Amino acid sequence: MNSVNIFFAPRQSFCSVDKTGKNKKIIMKKVKVLIFCIIMIYTVKSEAQNHPVRLTLKECLEYAVESNRSLINTRLESRETAAKTKEVRSAVLPQVNASASLTDNLAIPVVMLPGEIIGQPGEMIPAELGVPYEAGVSVQFSQVIFNPALFTGIKAARSAEELMKLKGKMTEEQLIYDVASVYYDILDSEQQMKSISGNLDLQDSLYAKTVLRVKEDLAREIDMNRIKVNISDLRVKRERLNTAIEQQKRYLQVLMGMPLDDNFSLDNATLTEIEFPQMSLTGDENMLSEKTELALLRQQKELNTLELKATLMQYSPTLSLVVSGAYQFQSEKFRLNSKENWFKSAFIGLRLDIPVFDGAAKRHGAAQIRLQAMKLDNDMYDTEKSLRMERRNALAELTVSYKSVKAQEENLRLAERVCEQSRELYQEGLYSVTDLLQTENSLREAQISHISELIRFKKAGLNLMRAEGKLGELRVKNIK
Repeated sequence: MNSVNIFFAPRQSFCSVDKTGKNKKIIMKKVKVLIFCIIMIYTVKSEAQNHPVRLTLKECLEYAVESNRSLINTRLESRETAAKTKEVRSAVLPQVNASASLTDNLAIPVVMLPGEIIGQPGEMIPAELGVPYEAGVSVQFSQVIFNPALFTGIKAARSAEELMKLKGKMTEEQLIYDVASVYYDILDSEQQMKSISGNLDLQDSLYAKTVLRVKEDLAREIDMNRIKVNISDLRVKRERLNTAIEQQKRYLQVLMGMPLDDNFSLDNATLTEIEFPQMSLTGDENMLSEKTELALLRQQKELNTLELKATLMQYSPTLSLVVSGAYQFQSEKFRLNSKENWFKSAFIGLRLDIPVFDGAAKRHGAAQIRLQAMKLDNDMYDTEKSLRMERRNALAELTVSYKSVKAQEENLRLAERVCEQSRELYQEGLYSVTDLLQTENSLREAQISHISELIRFKKAGLNLMRAEGKLGELRVKNIK
């Protein structure tokens, strides 16, 4: 037995060591897997930051409509107005109030009674009025039967709710316009940056060739310095333009409600594609029914009419049904469970309230509302004229811009051919560096003018859509 015990004791210790080693290996594997996962997460995050998300105009608009804080607040205000409408509407529902009281009259009130009631004529007898302990429970029910001002107020609350919805729609349309406008501004700047960078590469190549020609006495040093000055000027312009692009992108992020640390780029695939909206030419100039600005003023006029009606209705009497029931306890001893000292009371009736004189407050209030209505009429007249003018101006601008884009396209192709021929002539020594630089500048100006005119055409189309109340279409389809 002793030998067996000696033999097994070491085996048990070796087994425990072996299990501990396996556990350590398992733990180390898990740690390695965890470290690997963390590295992969940071790698993916770094890759995502290095490869910004590419956003189309439609995607920017969808993001802005969902995330812009001002628009979110407008939606919250609309929900708040809807809650106020329900609050006003609740006034026509039955009103039930319950109350309970418990009183310990530490000093019972005393009244003086004539002595004749107890056979002591000519004297005033003090008498306590009440008992030491009183309690009561009551319930009152009331229902409005006739109240013209209240019923009109409910209609006014509903009109105010619709007014808030229109304000939210107008805020959304303004946001869509601002986002689209900044989107095109960024594309304009980026295309100018692309043009400057391309010209800078050409100038660098030209400078390198000119340096070799100066060494071979085939060109003058002054020509080389002129190219160098031109390169420095282009680099300064590129740096300024790059700063402007970053500022424009941050402004777009603020409009969209996007975090400023997010990295993104804009899709310019359809920038050079233009399509003249023929439907706008044949459309009716009086397309004012879809304009939110006019709908908002009309809704304000309707609300103004209801407010005037509600104010005048306050001269009308109001009729309500009232039902009340109560139990009251009175005793010289505090015993609420005593049925003998409980007394009930109840009544049902009608309450008629008739306004008689309020110092002409309602009349002056109605006069203010009428003046507001007159101002709304003037605002509607001016707004309608402004909208007609905006549409005509936008259509005229779009027509001119369309022709200008076509002309700039032809100028750009011509400038590219001239520049290419000038480079060939310069390489052959038949063209001065001054003439070549002037040709390069002309090409760059033609490129920038073409891009600017494209953006101007896009913005003219945007202005026309706003004038016709069709900005919402930018969210449902891709506008080229």
